[in-house]
Amino acid sequence: MMKNYDTDDTFLGRWLAGELSEEELIQFKKTDAYKQFKLINDESQLLSGPDINVEAALQNVKKRTQSKAAKPKTFRLWFSVGMAAILVLSLGYYMNSSKTINNGIGSTQTIVLEDGSKINLNANSSITYKRFFWKNNKSVTLNGEAYFTISKGDGFKVETSKGTVNVLGTQFNIKDRTTFELKCFEGKVEFLQKNKSSSPKVLTKGMHIKIKKDRIEDYMFQDNVPNWTRGFSTFDEEPIQLVLEELTQYFDITFDTGNINTDRLFSGRFKHDNLDLALKSTLIPMGIEYELKGNNIILSE
Repeated sequence: MMKNYDTDDTFLGRWLAGELSEEELIQFKKTDAYKQFKLINDESQLLSGPDINVEAALQNVKKRTQSKAAKPKTFRLWFSVGMAAILVLSLGYYMNSSKTINNGIGSTQTIVLEDGSKINLNANSSITYKRFFWKNNKSVTLNGEAYFTISKGDGFKVETSKGTVNVLGTQFNIKDRTTFELKCFEGKVEFLQKNKSSSPKVLTKGMHIKIKKDRIEDYMFQDNVPNWTRGFSTFDEEPIQLVLEELTQYFDITFDTGNINTDRLFSGRFKHDNLDLALKSTLIPMGIEYELKGNNIILSE
């Protein structure tokens, strides 16, 4: 004899898994309860967030439907109210949810926001921002490195691990990895360092700041765009440890640095499209030998 959702405790689970027989599914679709169960299941699939125990919710509705004969009007009222509450809360959660975009090692992409602002996201980096109502909350959280070209308007800001960048102009680059760097290519930006009582730092075109040992250091530069957008990384008297870290952003490699002095300073550059040339460009000038073992590179003086 064919079982159904009233007599078989595994029925709803088999329905969710698509394991009902054709006859069971045809009979189930003829019931009033099917529409209620399907609505809960469909709505749950649209949400991104905490996992929802759909089968438990359906079992709960099953218990309510079994009391339908005794109190049909009361059940319909409370079920309608409950479903309306579920849908309102679910929609509210979704409308206030955030979107995260991740780049893997060696990959870059350009994201265009609702107001036309562009974010060039560098390798091994991510950004998070609100899915909806962008004009009311122009806030982006950055992990890694990105070059921003911002449309005119007030309120755009970027949250980083070291502080907040408030946008007063149009084009700037943020690097938030082991070290923090901010470069203003056009217009004006303001940087407020986290957990500091000092006044915000304002940068105009050509100004560049780095945070070293929790202190802000000022520099100047003349480039028109970040070098990484042109396919290479440059260094001016930087510890070799930072050069090695930069290499791992573009190539799927690790370094064994136990036999070298990682505080030695390096000046030069490497291109992002060829690992062999990148290693020769950075390690050989420093007198560092290297041996490849799979994805691990063993370094020695």
